[in-house]
Amino acid sequence: MSHEFGLINQLGYIVQDVRATATEWVERVGAGPFYIIDRIVQDQYYYRGVRTPLEMSLCFGYWGSMQIELITPLNQADTLYTRALRDTPGLLNHCATYVDDLDALLAKHRLQDRVIQSGHMPTGLKYVYLGDYLPGGQHLELVQATDQAKQAFGGMEKIARGWDGSRPLRAMAELGADLAALAGR
Repeated sequence: MSHEFGLINQLGYIVQDVRATATEWVERVGAGPFYIIDRIVQDQYYYRGVRTPLEMSLCFGYWGSMQIELITPLNQADTLYTRALRDTPGLLNHCATYVDDLDALLAKHRLQDRVIQSGHMPTGLKYVYLGDYLPGGQHLELVQATDQAKQAFGGMEKIARGWDGSRPLRAMAELGADLAALAGR
């Protein structure tokens, strides 16, 4: 079997409130800590091929080696996220995997017609969602992450492994200090 698509490393949910949902993950299964970006504006977002304004809150935490991503759209633009919040709030929306060369993978497997949304984060990370691609109707997100993003996510996973339950919700800006504290142990 080919693993060009990589292994699933993220479960993504579109939720009403990232903080409340992260708290539920902490309380119910001990996932966390969760790192929150209260507001991010993405000016390179396309939904069904149309450039669309997107503002959202993002939250990332780990449950073992699985990243839990929580997304809340903040504006009312027609996006996959606003539709999911309206139609299937809180349910599993997508699974994600890292790929080395997003454009080459899409071309090789002729998947361009399956892309329902794509974007570039301000950090340089690129992604696409393949609509209803996984069995059960979930989307598959393919992520071409920058080295910085990979280091941040890897750091969050390391922090989660030794987490004592304190400060379950943290601003993303705290990640650097948390990683420094981890390295100093």
